[in-house]
Amino acid sequence: MSINRQAYNAIKAVVGDRYISEDPAVMEGYRSGPAGYENGTGYERVMTVLPHAVCLPKNTEEISKVVKICARYDVPYVPYSTGFYGPRTHCHVENELIIDLKRTNQFEYDEKHFYFDVGSGVTLAACQQEALNKGAYSVIGGGGAQCSAICNLIGDGWSPLSHRIGLPHRRILGTELVLPEGDVVKMGSLAVMDDPFWGEGPGPDLRGLLRGFTGLRGCLGIVSKMAIKTLPFQPEKLEPSGIAPNTALALPPRVRWFNFLMPSKKEQVEAMYQIGHAEIAAALTKVPKFWRAIAKAEDKEEFWKLWLVENEESLRNFFIVRVLVVGYTSQEDFDYQVRVLNDIMTELGGTQTRTKPSDESWIKNADSAGMWLMCGSYVSVDYIIESLTQATQHGETYAELKRKYTPPLMPDFGDPGWFQGFEMGHQGYSEFLIYWDHREDIKGVDQFYVDTSKMNIKHRYYTSLLGPHQPLFLTGPMYGPNYHTWLLKVKEEFDPQWISHPPVPLAHDEFVNRAPWMQEIKDWEVPEELPMRKW
Repeated sequence: MSINRQAYNAIKAVVGDRYISEDPAVMEGYRSGPAGYENGTGYERVMTVLPHAVCLPKNTEEISKVVKICARYDVPYVPYSTGFYGPRTHCHVENELIIDLKRTNQFEYDEKHFYFDVGSGVTLAACQQEALNKGAYSVIGGGGAQCSAICNLIGDGWSPLSHRIGLPHRRILGTELVLPEGDVVKMGSLAVMDDPFWGEGPGPDLRGLLRGFTGLRGCLGIVSKMAIKTLPFQPEKLEPSGIAPNTALALPPRVRWFNFLMPSKKEQVEAMYQIGHAEIAAALTKVPKFWRAIAKAEDKEEFWKLWLVENEESLRNFFIVRVLVVGYTSQEDFDYQVRVLNDIMTELGGTQTRTKPSDESWIKNADSAGMWLMCGSYVSVDYIIESLTQATQHGETYAELKRKYTPPLMPDFGDPGWFQGFEMGHQGYSEFLIYWDHREDIKGVDQFYVDTSKMNIKHRYYTSLLGPHQPLFLTGPMYGPNYHTWLLKVKEEFDPQWISHPPVPLAHDEFVNRAPWMQEIKDWEVPEELPMRKW
């Protein structure tokens, strides 16, 4: 079988001959893998397939026409921008169309009101550099600057800079959303005028269709255009330095990283509370020792030499707080923040350690993609955004569960992961990263991924990875409660044909059903037939 020929020809008439293809060689370019975020999992091997065709519309109007054709001729499709989220952004059913959004590269910056107005094909790198040129800045998420800016606003998209700049969903302004049947919804001020300057008012609004904390991966439509808020920065340039791959941004006098070694985890967490309470600093995070080994290593071999000299004792006594101070308004502003920071650290017994006068990881994310590949495959198996109290306990529970699955997971000597403060300490963030060699037996990776959901439920941790990232019938009854019933009702209302990235949001349930090695940990109630269309 193939995509309906009438549908294919109709889409060709919309985008032009040059921007549609079903050439098998081109389709190989859209294969999930072979390494990187969540690649090399059983989920990837069981659930992902090559697309039958790909098209590249250039704007909201063309996207709407393509989606209406798909709805008319019953063609399943996946919205796709850069593909760096791994297998969950790739095709899951046969004879599917990828709607590649690279050509939606509209780009405007309103210098007076500090916002971008961009298409889905515009990357974070372009946005951040333009913002810096204009005396502003935004957040580059952990996925890296090569990712789509809009994708990082409708899914994940935070970093240590979120300590001050806030979470991404707060910076979504006027937005255009193409629904699964092709209708265009304009959100924020775009609903009443052509100016995208405003998002929505207080309380629930339509932006909730786009994301929770992590987003729905395109199963409720395609965001084709968005205005994104930026914030004022300091005026001096951050100069690129070094020769690839060892590159960095040299920091001007009013931008500086500080590292402090704390006596214990108690003081490490208290420092984050106090820095937030004092409303100082631009970024704030714990530094896992694993990251330091990556930063020092020139290649994988050197990484393993550095890492395997560590042990549980050396990690148990490693408590670094990393702080970025920016003098936004003046040198006096910078000096004031540094004095307050030093007072806090003196009181808590923190000792300042050496750090480079440059940034490699967060302001423009030069190294994020390389950080993932020490073992060949990587995933953030979970992350939570809650209180600092919960966030700082979360990783220790994960580390204990992970012992059961090491190997195939990389030995990390009980490292409890990464945590930090968000929004001046009003929220805490915890992320637990796992690494493995995708050439080995990876059944334990898939089992650990689901076992962590059970652990969250048992310990009453809130998790950001709900929706399509875990079995919906495992997490749904326990959160909300019964949030899965609401999510499926919304899916049925907006996409009754299930053509927008099927079988999301039930993809992980389907994976558990298909994968024999998942049956031994499947102990929750699931309908005999998942309530979705079969392709």
